[in-house]
Amino acid sequence: AHFDELGRRLSLMEAPRARASVGAARAGVGKAVEAKKGSGPKAWRHVGFHERDAMPALVGFITDTEGNYDYWCHCVELSRVVCFDADHQLEFVRSSELDKFVFGGDVFDKGPGDIRIASALVAFKKKYPDRVVLLVGNRDVNKLRLTAELCEQGIDVPQPVPLYPRAPPQMALRDFLKQRALEDNISVDEANTAANRLRWILDKTMTAQGAFESRRQELSLLRTAGDVSDIQDPEGAGKLGPDCRVVTDEDVAGNFLDSVRNDDGFVWQYLHHGQLAALVGNTLFVHGGVPLESLGWVPARDMRYRSPQSDDVCGGSFLAAGHKISEWVDALNLFYEEGLHDFRAQMVWRSDQRSRGGEALLCLTSTPACFSRSVMVESLLQEGMPTELDPRVESYLSSRGVRRVVCGHKPCGDSPFVVRGKHVEFLHCDTTFSDKSSADKRGLAVAAVEVEGDLVRNHTCIRGVLRDGTTYDYELPEVASPESESHGQEPATKRTRSDERDGAVAAGTSSVQAENGAVCDDLIGLRTADDWWIKARLSDGSYHMASGKAGDRNVFYKR
Repeated sequence: AHFDELGRRLSLMEAPRARASVGAARAGVGKAVEAKKGSGPKAWRHVGFHERDAMPALVGFITDTEGNYDYWCHCVELSRVVCFDADHQLEFVRSSELDKFVFGGDVFDKGPGDIRIASALVAFKKKYPDRVVLLVGNRDVNKLRLTAELCEQGIDVPQPVPLYPRAPPQMALRDFLKQRALEDNISVDEANTAANRLRWILDKTMTAQGAFESRRQELSLLRTAGDVSDIQDPEGAGKLGPDCRVVTDEDVAGNFLDSVRNDDGFVWQYLHHGQLAALVGNTLFVHGGVPLESLGWVPARDMRYRSPQSDDVCGGSFLAAGHKISEWVDALNLFYEEGLHDFRAQMVWRSDQRSRGGEALLCLTSTPACFSRSVMVESLLQEGMPTELDPRVESYLSSRGVRRVVCGHKPCGDSPFVVRGKHVEFLHCDTTFSDKSSADKRGLAVAAVEVEGDLVRNHTCIRGVLRDGTTYDYELPEVASPESESHGQEPATKRTRSDERDGAVAAGTSSVQAENGAVCDDLIGLRTADDWWIKARLSDGSYHMASGKAGDRNVFYKR
């Protein structure tokens, strides 16, 4: 109740600024999207209750907010599934019990919104436990490191993160403390504080540069709202003095630590209510992706969070041949729950000093520690471009009834990146780093991703704003199952692909108007003859396209 009230008061404080910052993006997408019958969020909400509740079921998806509170507000305001109520708390738009909401993970790290976003999601999950799914991402699970690593005193500690491909340059703790000591004109031993160790962990080992000061900013905002001086201690209410907005280094370090180790800590609460994977009808939701080596694999509970040695083999086991996709999802989530229990039983280093509870869960945040099998961090996308879809992955999924995989984790540019196979479509929805010229690296970019229909017959709806303010709004065709294809059946709405001439696609020739007024396009998620991926259909009928080699960080765009 304490956190619910805190979230309500802070959200009301932030609401005017968030609404103002949406500005051009909301206005642009409003004109292009909401003019269509039943396609925009405001149009949806203004339909009569009986008519609105009779519309098809919706599953909404938001992911990778990474502490960016303004972006979080943008996503919610664009959604047809969730909204802010009068107290600026999360609520479902409709009363329909069929509507669901999935958050894709990575709540934390890069903005002053960690506490508020996590608290809002947990409160929403508690209110609707069967309709709300909270996936955990690497930026969520890696906070389990803090209870052991912040409580040790030694300076010459091993690098805490297994090296991975394209990892940023590593810096030892001693070297980091030397820099801090030089800046502050103190000794290295004097610089060895919990706050500086936390700065090193965040900036140099979690790719969360600036997270320390972002947390200070949010804590200051919390205190300005008149809440307790220690966010983890509700008993301190009413004891604030005139300097309540001053947040010390010790306050920040203590808040990071308590958020994980305390039962009511907002990070622990999110992890406690989270899961690794979710199956909603024929749609599989994971944070990262479904690599070939992960199919049917359940990690071992004794895996160690370290760089593998030459003679190491990957632990874990595979489910029996012919298993159901639901059995795999259940096994992954059971492994996650047991990993959390292991963490709580041993939150600091064991006597060997280099192992602790929750090691197996930490492995899922690391490509090498998990031998490239983690559904949390492996992805089709590499530096903004997709690698080839392995037909064995698609066969595994489609034979078990999965028609769609929805994920985040890897930045996909300023609009979701769809990769369509023959029987499964993959949606990548992390728009971080969509505009490197903006302060938050996102700019105007925002997207709404929703699955519309029943548990068997459904399709994907995508709309949003590019980094330059251009809007898009389209639907993907219903994914055909191998069975329907073999019996000569067509999806409910048939789309005809346009001809490709020298890699160019004639705008509009692939689209049809659906009954609800939205544009259904059969080219999104495909690649032209000259290797341009078709990312989005824009409001003027043209296409947003991307080209580049997976992994080389040079992505080119055109229309």
